[in-house]
Amino acid sequence: MSSTLPVSIFNDVIGPVMHGPSSSHCAAALRIGRLARDLMDGDIQDVLVEFDRNGSLPTTHDAQGSDMGLFGGLLV
Repeated sequence: MSSTLPVSIFNDVIGPVMHGPSSSHCAAALRIGRLARDLMDGDIQDVLVEFDRNGSLPTTHDAQGSDMGLFGGLLV
Protein backbone atom coordinates (compact mmCIF):
# COMPACT_ATOMS: atom_id res chain seq x y z
CA MET A 1 0.00 0.00 0.00
CA SER A 2 1.46 3.36 -1.06
CA SER A 3 1.55 6.31 1.32
CA THR A 4 1.34 8.85 -1.51
CA LEU A 5 -0.69 11.89 -0.51
CA PRO A 6 -2.94 13.82 -2.88
CA VAL A 7 -1.31 16.77 -4.65
CA SER A 8 -1.53 19.89 -2.53
CA ILE A 9 -0.90 23.45 -3.69
CA PHE A 10 0.75 24.13 -0.34
CA ASN A 11 3.21 21.21 -0.32
CA ASP A 12 3.74 20.63 -4.04
CA VAL A 13 3.67 24.17 -5.46
CA ILE A 14 4.31 26.72 -2.70
CA GLY A 15 6.08 24.69 -0.04
CA PRO A 16 6.62 22.73 2.02
CA VAL A 17 8.03 24.87 4.80
CA MET A 18 11.25 23.11 5.77
CA HIS A 19 14.37 23.48 7.88
CA GLY A 20 16.65 26.27 6.63
CA PRO A 21 18.84 28.01 5.70
CA SER A 22 18.22 26.24 2.38
CA SER A 23 14.83 24.63 2.56
CA SER A 24 15.23 23.28 -0.97
CA HIS A 25 18.03 20.96 0.20
CA CYS A 26 15.72 19.58 2.90
CA ALA A 27 12.53 19.49 0.79
CA ALA A 28 14.18 17.76 -2.16
CA ALA A 29 15.75 15.15 0.11
CA LEU A 30 12.39 14.54 1.79
CA ARG A 31 10.73 14.03 -1.58
CA ILE A 32 13.44 11.56 -2.62
CA GLY A 33 12.98 9.64 0.64
CA ARG A 34 9.20 9.53 0.17
CA LEU A 35 9.57 8.38 -3.42
CA ALA A 36 11.93 5.59 -2.38
CA ARG A 37 9.53 4.52 0.38
CA ASP A 38 6.58 4.55 -2.02
CA LEU A 39 8.49 2.52 -4.62
CA MET A 40 9.25 -0.08 -1.94
CA ASP A 41 5.62 -0.10 -0.68
CA GLY A 42 6.92 1.08 2.70
CA ASP A 43 8.96 -2.10 3.21
CA ILE A 44 12.47 -0.68 3.66
CA GLN A 45 14.88 -2.88 5.58
CA ASP A 46 18.23 -1.13 4.99
CA VAL A 47 19.35 2.15 3.48
CA LEU A 48 22.73 3.01 1.97
CA VAL A 49 23.16 6.69 1.18
CA GLU A 50 25.91 7.74 -1.24
CA PHE A 51 26.35 11.10 -2.87
CA ASP A 52 28.75 12.85 -5.22
CA ARG A 53 31.78 14.05 -3.24
CA ASN A 54 32.15 16.93 -5.72
CA GLY A 55 28.53 18.07 -5.44
CA SER A 56 26.86 20.37 -2.93
CA LEU A 57 25.88 17.74 -0.35
CA PRO A 58 29.28 16.97 1.23
CA THR A 59 29.52 20.50 2.61
CA THR A 60 25.84 21.26 3.14
CA HIS A 61 23.93 18.10 4.10
CA ASP A 62 24.24 18.59 7.85
CA ALA A 63 23.73 22.36 8.09
CA GLN A 64 21.04 22.50 5.38
CA GLY A 65 18.97 19.62 6.75
CA SER A 66 19.32 17.24 3.78
CA ASP A 67 20.00 14.32 6.10
CA MET A 68 16.87 15.08 8.15
CA GLY A 69 14.78 15.47 5.02
CA LEU A 70 15.92 12.18 3.53
CA PHE A 71 15.35 10.19 6.69
CA GLY A 72 12.06 11.95 7.33
CA GLY A 73 10.85 10.94 3.87
CA LEU A 74 11.88 7.34 4.47
CA LEU A 75 10.00 7.26 7.78
CA VAL A 76 6.75 8.99 6.71
